[in-house]
Amino acid sequence: MELGNVKWFDITAGIGEIEPNEGDYVHVDMAALRKSGVPSLREGQLVVYDLAYLRGHTVAENLRVL
Repeated sequence: MELGNVKWFDITAGIGEIEPNEGDYVHVDMAALRKSGVPSLREGQLVVYDLAYLRGHTVAENLRVL
């Protein structure tokens, strides 16, 4: 699992980004949150997640807020 901080999350659009401790930003969307049982994210929250690749983007799945 990877560790990072929520850079931003727009609840209306249902998308956001995680800033990992190493590497490029990781996209996160509402579908991934629902699958993980996470209702929403706030800027600055510490999260752990798995990396996946979808349509040319690195995305987060299996998220857990610490």
